[in-house]
Amino acid sequence: MAQVLSGNQVAKDVRQEVAKEIGEIKANHASFAPKLVIVQVGGREDSNVYIRMKMKAAAEVGMEAEHVKFPRTVTETELLAGVQKLNADPNIHGIIVQLPLDCENKIDAGKVTNAVSTLKDVDGIHIENAGRLAHGELEGFFSALHTSGLP
Repeated sequence: MAQVLSGNQVAKDVRQEVAKEIGEIKANHASFAPKLVIVQVGGREDSNVYIRMKMKAAAEVGMEAEHVKFPRTVTETELLAGVQKLNADPNIHGIIVQLPLDCENKIDAGKVTNAVSTLKDVDGIHIENAGRLAHGELEGFFSALHTSGLP
């Protein structure tokens, strides 16, 4: 028998479960502060709306969120270097690249999303993570919190 699902309710339930898990991790590891970084190029208003929603959701579950904004004039090389810097920062546990990129220069969005570490790829759109998910290999897709060395 079919059942109608409420997307809002499912999202609320997921946020509550994530908040509980983050609370438990923080209780056991007082110095741990999970951090999400949202990378944006340019300033599309539709993207700004989504980013505000993501920042609010992160705060609701007990995560720090940072909005890293690159100018529309950024080059692909500069953007890739910025992503690599975020990958290398052990205090950053998750990275989202806000698409579409709003840039004056030609930038390969796939190259940028694939530059995000598979361990910090919150959206699961890195080619390796997307492939695993498409094949149902969910056990191979670990959350950024669990790859930080915590249980």
